[in-house]
Amino acid sequence: MYSVQCAGRFVVLCFSALMVSQIAYCKPNGAPIEACEDMSPQHFLKPQSGVCPFTSRLAKDEMWSNGTIEVTLEHDSEDFKGFLMMAFDSTSSDMNPIGTFSSDLKGMGKAIDCRTDGTKNAVTHKDKSPKRSVVATWTPPEDFDGSVVFMATFVKSFDMFWVKQSSSTLRVKRADLGSDGSSGKGESSTTEPPVESTTAKKPSAKSDKEDGSDTTTTRTTTAQPEITDAASPIGILAFYSVIIIGVTIAFIA
Repeated sequence: MYSVQCAGRFVVLCFSALMVSQIAYCKPNGAPIEACEDMSPQHFLKPQSGVCPFTSRLAKDEMWSNGTIEVTLEHDSEDFKGFLMMAFDSTSSDMNPIGTFSSDLKGMGKAIDCRTDGTKNAVTHKDKSPKRSVVATWTPPEDFDGSVVFMATFVKSFDMFWVKQSSSTLRVKRADLGSDGSSGKGESSTTEPPVESTTAKKPSAKSDKEDGSDTTTTRTTTAQPEITDAASPIGILAFYSVIIIGVTIAFIA
């Protein structure tokens, strides 16, 4: 009987010690490598099934594959202590994380290598201090063209955490392909505008006469002949008077 009681106490003590060690071991230095498989914080408890109060906000909805984007893990009034975030091709069944994260999380976290071929393809917390907002910078694969979704695990306490909370979808366009499939980032076909001729058309004589304009030619004035005295009415009268007088004198003589 005594041995059974001792054995029972021993089991209880071992279980208590295990629980205390797990509570004390709240992954203060970030998610363990085992978390890369299912994004669980490895607390040996079930995640919350309700709506997660924390969100993953994208700085934009689309980008080129040679650019970067900021993803913010946040809540306006509640804090979280731990997190783990990765990016995935939303159209692929292969759940290997893609792209790389910057190591600079302003002291709020760090980039880690998940899976055997991963290089800084995940970010996690650096300590267990309360966090209201964490900004991570992500770069897609250089030749990627498709849709991306970010998955994040938020840890509020040892027994309260949410796993694989998805962000909105990010459209990534391959940088060396234009919108029409041609080579070159953002390349689009343009039509050269027609070049206007700098040679002015010479106006025809007919046009000038019709509109009465004379802006390009020099107007020539023809001098009118002067009217002499012989051509004037007085001159003609004097001429006939002389003839009559002459005829009269000749007749008298």
